[in-house]
Amino acid sequence: MPVRGVLFDLDDTLFDHEHATVQALLSLRAEDSAFGLWTEAEFAERHSVVLEAMHLEVLAGRVSIESAREERFRRLLVDAGHKEASTHAMGIARRYRAVYETAWRPIQGAPDLLTAVRAAGLPIAIVTNNLVAEQELKLRRCGLDTLVDALVTSEETGAAKPDARMFNVALDRLGIGASEAVMVGDAWGTDIEGALAAGIRPIWFNWRRAASPNQEVAEVRSLEPTASVLALITSDPRTYL
Repeated sequence: MPVRGVLFDLDDTLFDHEHATVQALLSLRAEDSAFGLWTEAEFAERHSVVLEAMHLEVLAGRVSIESAREERFRRLLVDAGHKEASTHAMGIARRYRAVYETAWRPIQGAPDLLTAVRAAGLPIAIVTNNLVAEQELKLRRCGLDTLVDALVTSEETGAAKPDARMFNVALDRLGIGASEAVMVGDAWGTDIEGALAAGIRPIWFNWRRAASPNQEVAEVRSLEPTASVLALITSDPRTYL
């Protein structure tokens, strides 16, 4: 059946969250000796673990995003042996956020790909596990908001990928069925498995170059060249770019 609409993940699929995070962590590590206890890689890994844990708390509505940011860095400071972790956490969280936002940018090739998808007559929905205001801000800052027809967030739906409800809301907003859609995302467990469970053909944006858990799923490792990725979206070849 012809493709009539495309779903995209946002973070690390269209929005370069990884780049912004790295820049913010490098800045913190340079400014605060406490974080020099760890290598850059170890600091990034520790931050990623705590970030994911607190992100789930925010999505569940148990803590505010501001409190989660403060708690994230309080935990890291405690682990680093900082004696005044509680009093320093908020200031560090604010510094991190300031650098993180200044480093915002789209994934290379994302604007051109979205433009090409729309030019092909296909509407676009973003399906993302995050808060509405946060994701709207990312889209605006990266100049992607005018290229998107619908934004579906876990905050709004009360469910999170890989829950089929997220994908079904997106399909309803685009006015298409699961067999008429394609889902492009970088996270296997949420984007790809979620799409498969919802009956949507997925394309794995495997920029990390990980081993594929399922060779039947098409993958791309870059959003460029635009024409090649668009061809994969609008057809169903087992093509690896």
